[in-house]
Amino acid sequence: MDIVEFLSARIKEDEAAARRLLLDRSVSESGQWYERRLLLECEAKKRLIHIVESARQSALASMVSDPDGDGQWIPQSIGWMAESLNALALPYYDHPDFEQGWLR
Repeated sequence: MDIVEFLSARIKEDEAAARRLLLDRSVSESGQWYERRLLLECEAKKRLIHIVESARQSALASMVSDPDGDGQWIPQSIGWMAESLNALALPYYDHPDFEQGWLR
């Protein structure tokens, strides 16, 4: 499982939990506020993952289409993209599928 698959699965779990709690009439108003906020945070994470993945695919395509071009920026930018995804995985460090290498 790569980090994007891992993050996507965790986000889906978070969304499902938040929706369940929003349907629970015993949840306080502040609890409902938190769950609505969690749903927005999930959406923000999904958008960020999409942005990073699109940029990574573009960088890789540039490397393949023009291997002799001036692509010195590509490896460094791919590294930044990986670090961004690793940062998004941090809250899930205790999940059994979490890879310790993502803590770097």
